[in-house]
Amino acid sequence: MGDGAKEGICESNSQIHPTGQHPDGMSALAARKPTDSPTRPARPGRPARVNAQAIIRAAIEIGLEGVTLKQVADRLGVAVPTLYRHVRNRDELVRLAAFQITLARAMPQAAGLHWSELAQRYAESLFESFMAEPQLIGELLRGRLGPHAEVDVLEQFLAALAPHGFTLEEGAQLFHAIGMITIGAAAGSIGLAASTASGQSWIAEMRRTLTERDPAELPRVRRVLPALLETESIPWQHALQRLLAGIAAARGEELPAPALPRKSDRES
Repeated sequence: MGDGAKEGICESNSQIHPTGQHPDGMSALAARKPTDSPTRPARPGRPARVNAQAIIRAAIEIGLEGVTLKQVADRLGVAVPTLYRHVRNRDELVRLAAFQITLARAMPQAAGLHWSELAQRYAESLFESFMAEPQLIGELLRGRLGPHAEVDVLEQFLAALAPHGFTLEEGAQLFHAIGMITIGAAAGSIGLAASTASGQSWIAEMRRTLTERDPAELPRVRRVLPALLETESIPWQHALQRLLAGIAAARGEELPAPALPRKSDRES
């Protein structure tokens, strides 16, 4: 390549905005050519191609406690502005990396487990992970927790269910059903805890609301509410058991007798 061509490429790269956009609107990644290796130091005119998963993996390898965007960029062979196309700042990168580590730990060992026990243990681990890191719920609602961590766990989940006769579609449906139950329960439990901590518990507010309404109003709510007011957490395990029982019935099976309650069982 001639010197003039090299200068043209370098000048073009110098005009890339920190958001990852070229002045003409083309994304920086679309304008770049991949290098032979994502960890090879960048060469003028040929920045390495990266994605969110590569950035997260690099941060985990470096160590989350003191990782910086500069360290991640150096490890991937790119400039720091390239990272901003995938993460907003260091805090978001650390949260995403922590979430990936959490999900990886949420997948239990499958050896010797009935498929329903595998599903239940995964659900418990996922629930406890969100309870331990409540900010992850907010990140999820904002659309900042992408699929790059989830897909690895899904792959393991599908592989664990395959020997039990589940098709890929059936396994994926169960995986997402567990996610909806446990994440919804975690969000509700976190909300209950926050309202109690603020001095305005949901239970107290519900009682006050019913007192303010005419006694003839809401007869059905008044009949069912006493049982709900006795709990300080979301009884999500019952919903999960009904889900698993329905799947077992459709497969012509019966669920095994429940084992001794684990920690999350006692808390719910």
